[in-house]
Amino acid sequence: MTNHQDTYVGIDVSEGTLDVWLYPMDVLRSFENSNAGIAALIKYFKPYNVAKIVIEATGNLEYECAYALQSKGYQVAVMNPQFTAAFRTMRGKFTKTDAEDAQMLALFAHKMDPQVSLLPNTQEKKLKDLASRRRQLISMIVAERNRLRRIKDVDVCNSIKRIIAVLEDEKMEAVEQLLSLIEDNAQHKGNYDLLLTIPGIGPAVAATLITELPELGQLKSKQIASLVGVAPHANESGKSARKSKTKGGRKCARSALYMAALTGSRSNSALSTFYQRLVNEGKPKKIALVAVMRKLIIIANNIIKDQRPWEDNFKQIT
Repeated sequence: MTNHQDTYVGIDVSEGTLDVWLYPMDVLRSFENSNAGIAALIKYFKPYNVAKIVIEATGNLEYECAYALQSKGYQVAVMNPQFTAAFRTMRGKFTKTDAEDAQMLALFAHKMDPQVSLLPNTQEKKLKDLASRRRQLISMIVAERNRLRRIKDVDVCNSIKRIIAVLEDEKMEAVEQLLSLIEDNAQHKGNYDLLLTIPGIGPAVAATLITELPELGQLKSKQIASLVGVAPHANESGKSARKSKTKGGRKCARSALYMAALTGSRSNSALSTFYQRLVNEGKPKKIALVAVMRKLIIIANNIIKDQRPWEDNFKQIT
């Protein structure tokens, strides 16, 4: 028999278990975090009119469950733990167990009605994983090179150099696989080629924007800037008006955009003119560079949206 009232679901994910809370029935069930467990969970939901499911982002442990549920038509929101933690604190709840977390997530789904997440398909997930692995390898290479500068012993230096060589090979392999996946997808390849027409954006940045910003070309200018974390947010209270600040956003995309803005403020005549004008007006260089990042992601968004390369009409940047 189907329960016709709206049901809100919170799922607390761990490596081996999915703890599921149904609201307002206040029912808790646990399932294995496995293909069989997820299949049983989907079957469990059939009698209910599930309005929204909230799952906390848990280092990719949540992906298989969230993607399977979304592919079955369920409205799934994968939430940043900072937001759900703030919700828990707001309610004055400090006890933290798997069951408590699942209950809190179900209530969050009901009270906050969060936006449904755009989850990557299997191929897009592999793209993200490869891009993440590339960043990890770069971080390890930098760490080893820093060690090499401080070590004088020949044997230790040789050991570090061997590790660096292996890491460099692994990085190149990750990049090749990443670019191969982009080449094999007509939409990704088209967008990748369009991004490369923008002076300042190279292969690494273009690949990062494609993997980390699937919304590129689908949002308005303010929305895409806010999503990346380069949109200014008002900071006012009563008669006090402080400087607007940029907050949040997707760190990986923002880091890639920062490198592109650094290059673009030197090599892209339109962006360099824009950057220099802001500096001449007295803006701190850091703020001017953030403005370049914002301008750059808006340009990239428009180029993908219109499916046309960098042209003269993009060169007049105000």
